[in-house]
Amino acid sequence: MRHRFLARMSPLPVVAALLLSAQGPAAAQQAAPGSTQKTAAPAPARFVVPRTAWGDPDLEGVYTFATLTPFQRPAAQAGKDVLTEEEQKTLEEQLKKKLQENIVTNEHFSYNAIWFSSDEGRPTGRTSILIDPEDGRLPPLTERAQQLRAEMQAHAATKRIGKDQLVDSWEDLSIYNRCIGRPMPRVTQEYNQGAQILQTPGYVTIFYESMHDVRVIPVDNRPHLDSAIRQWNGDSRGHWEADTLVVDWTNFSDKQKSDGSTPFGGFPQGNLHVTERFRKVNATTIDYLVTVEDPTIWTRPFTFDLPWRGDDPTYRGPDDLFEYACHEGNYRMVENSITAAKAVRKAQAGKK
Repeated sequence: MRHRFLARMSPLPVVAALLLSAQGPAAAQQAAPGSTQKTAAPAPARFVVPRTAWGDPDLEGVYTFATLTPFQRPAAQAGKDVLTEEEQKTLEEQLKKKLQENIVTNEHFSYNAIWFSSDEGRPTGRTSILIDPEDGRLPPLTERAQQLRAEMQAHAATKRIGKDQLVDSWEDLSIYNRCIGRPMPRVTQEYNQGAQILQTPGYVTIFYESMHDVRVIPVDNRPHLDSAIRQWNGDSRGHWEADTLVVDWTNFSDKQKSDGSTPFGGFPQGNLHVTERFRKVNATTIDYLVTVEDPTIWTRPFTFDLPWRGDDPTYRGPDDLFEYACHEGNYRMVENSITAAKAVRKAQAGKK
């Protein structure tokens, strides 16, 4: 797979209208002649969402959902959902410094850190992408999910010697590592965090840079596929609510597992139900608001809010979406992994 070489602040909440209304009628009055009283400043112009030739809200463009804001709120920021301007500036400086240090020390889990320097995004101004529950943390797991997690951890322990995670079969490699699919919905990734939205009458299409996945979303009120038909990326059906594209997303497959690290914990996605809302808030930014439900895994739904930015110099147009050259059918990847696992086990046995 290829990565971008050296080539996010979401819009601040709109509070002007609230401030003006709080000032009361007097604020709107003109000052008397000769008076030193200042008149109220004019309200900022409201962004008007452009339209396609057939009249739908125009969301087309190339975007990145990269951000350095964590999915869940760190414990050190408990009770705080928004950063001050000064805190935001300090955080950006710290993250920039850390990135440069990573490049110098080559500190990264897999690839050389220099390959990630232009694909990190910016903080959103919030302390977490997760906005509901209010504490910015995922809701508790159900009993079933706790049992599944315990089983996954126990299985993983049988495949680990020291820092080595061993591969004894192709089944020990994730669906993602086998280039079959990458979990949805997309939140934060290490690289290739670009997406392109294309529209035609009756359809909205989203192309994801990573795994070259394409979602074709009908917006003509047709029903979902039969619930017996399951797909790696589920079945999407959309409709317009004013300027917002609302997508109902279901019919996922249990063969697809959610992201094993963050944010969703590696659980099967067969009962997943997602509601997406895409709303253009300015000329270059789409607000991506997502509610996730799975009563077999979480005790309540949760919602995250993630800006899709079209003003990143790394993603100026379709040419900046790299071909995701994965390794489907890579026999040597599996063979070498199994061979290495055998060698580690042999060495471990020799120590006993």
